[in-house]
Amino acid sequence: MSAGYFPKRTQVGLEDLFRGLVTASHILHNHGVVDAYGHISVRSPDNAKTFWMPRNTPPALVSSPEDLIEYNVEDATPVEKDAKQGYLERHIHSEIYKRFPAVNSVVHSHCSHVLPYCVSGVPLQATIHMAGFLGTSVPVWDISSYYPSGSKHDFLVRDSTLGASLSSTFKPATSAGFLYSKVRSALPSQIGGSTEPDKEPSHAVVLMQGHGFTTVAHGIEEVVYQAIYTKEAAKVQTTALTTQNAHFSRIVEGKVEVENGGRIKSKVKAEGHLKYLSDKEAHEAWESMLGTVARPWALWCREVEVNPLYRNECPRFEDD
Repeated sequence: MSAGYFPKRTQVGLEDLFRGLVTASHILHNHGVVDAYGHISVRSPDNAKTFWMPRNTPPALVSSPEDLIEYNVEDATPVEKDAKQGYLERHIHSEIYKRFPAVNSVVHSHCSHVLPYCVSGVPLQATIHMAGFLGTSVPVWDISSYYPSGSKHDFLVRDSTLGASLSSTFKPATSAGFLYSKVRSALPSQIGGSTEPDKEPSHAVVLMQGHGFTTVAHGIEEVVYQAIYTKEAAKVQTTALTTQNAHFSRIVEGKVEVENGGRIKSKVKAEGHLKYLSDKEAHEAWESMLGTVARPWALWCREVEVNPLYRNECPRFEDD
């Protein structure tokens, strides 16, 4: 398996994959994208029909190959019959890998900075160039319309039916504006370009009503970048909306209607508007940033290496 898992590598083996997956779990926790809940997975480099993800444990405490489980893409069952207990929501990952052959890594998060955009009706959009992958709209998947008969209505993606519904939201039947797959097809293969846009999702991120978000990418470094900057973009947008409202406030104009008991008949005028990235800006910003993800990855790796909370006992990759 070549670039896409780790952009600077020509070949990726299981040792590389395991160490990268453990490190990614630590980075996501260190940046507040996951806490005791949430997870990351990666497709197997030598078998596209399986994927790896940590066992059912807090991401910060994943530390060795023994904490990782291999699953079948087809039905999210463990490859090893005596595997340790896994995450219930692994169907999020399996159904995305099944639908999109070009996707090699998935993150699912309940980040509190993103949650307001899952429940408020306010659309999450790209406001900063670091998050151009969000585009001009991020779809919100509402699980309430897809529960199988007799299932628990607990927001958990606990089966393939719900997982398939979520995965379809990454590439709706009709899409307009920013398309993640369009950016991919325009890039050279060395930095993640794709010659098969039909195998790419139209969106890099999908919000989940009352639950969190899921993001997909070609590799571990890229999906971690997207997860972190989805959080950062949500923080910026929330702060900008709050600042805008505080500064411009609202101007009430009207007159007293004596006949109606002294009610004030008024209209509200809001001044100022939030500046979001256009389709073109989102496309070109993401094209530029995609080739730089190794830079923050190096910093994030070092941050968790020196933090005693995180232990990575997987063998290190050694260049020949």
